[in-house]
Amino acid sequence: MGRVLVFLLLAVLVVPALLQWRLWRHAGLRRLVNVGTLGFVVLTLPAERTLSRWPARARVVRTVGLGVGLLIIVLLAFRVGTRSVFLWPLALGLGYLLGVLAGELTRPRPSWAVRRGHSGKLADYIQPGLAWSMRGTALLAIAAGVVALVVSVPTSDGTAGLLLRCPAGGAELVGAGQISEYAVILLVLAATAWLVSEVTLLLRIVRAPLAAEPDDVPVDEALRSASAHASVAAASVLMLLPLGGYALVTGLAVTGSCVDSDLVSIGLIGVGLAALLAGLLVAAFVPGWLRPVQQRADVRS
Repeated sequence: MGRVLVFLLLAVLVVPALLQWRLWRHAGLRRLVNVGTLGFVVLTLPAERTLSRWPARARVVRTVGLGVGLLIIVLLAFRVGTRSVFLWPLALGLGYLLGVLAGELTRPRPSWAVRRGHSGKLADYIQPGLAWSMRGTALLAIAAGVVALVVSVPTSDGTAGLLLRCPAGGAELVGAGQISEYAVILLVLAATAWLVSEVTLLLRIVRAPLAAEPDDVPVDEALRSASAHASVAAASVLMLLPLGGYALVTGLAVTGSCVDSDLVSIGLIGVGLAALLAGLLVAAFVPGWLRPVQQRADVRS
């Protein structure tokens, strides 16, 4: 019976990850529609200029992000030696995703005339469920980091562990390693990713004035939609993967402690696996939204 409950718990926790994958897969249709619509309009001179300038700065910023990832690899090599080789892909991914967020935040202003006092709605550019999922992930990651910092205590060797109360009485120190440092990293990544993505969504995408010329409107919508999806996807991955790793490691640590139980340990492991799965699934959609928006062909008859 216990194994059945564990299986059901894991299945329930994996469902949100699969739902996110379905939402992001469906969001790809929006990009096809946006890009296809451009074939029905005659691009104005400002629109052509905007399309040519739009990807350049973001591409440079993403390259800088990769450079930051390489710098992190060098620092890790000096600090932990050859053991850091397993962290190199994570460091590169971290730098690149931070570069994606910074690139979307610093996109150049469009060259066309705008309608002052007019702005769009979030649903015009991205499925609100994707944005709220990102916000919920941020809340969960920040809460996990805060709780870990509250219950962590220093150890004799200079590291930190989680002080958990045992059901039979007393307390036990769970989790070896820099628990408090990992919690701070989780907090910083989640807060940074959420704030940058939120500012990009609300200020750069939703509340920015709309294009004034009718022929510029489809280009404006396509660029805003691509930027919104790229920002939300990068922020989601930056929060899901660290949250999943932290929950998984903590769940494994709890398994061998006095508070070992299916509800606690398997719950944490299930949350960790679900977050990691969701992060990897969302990461697969990031490159598609980073491709430059271009007018594929003139389909007007």
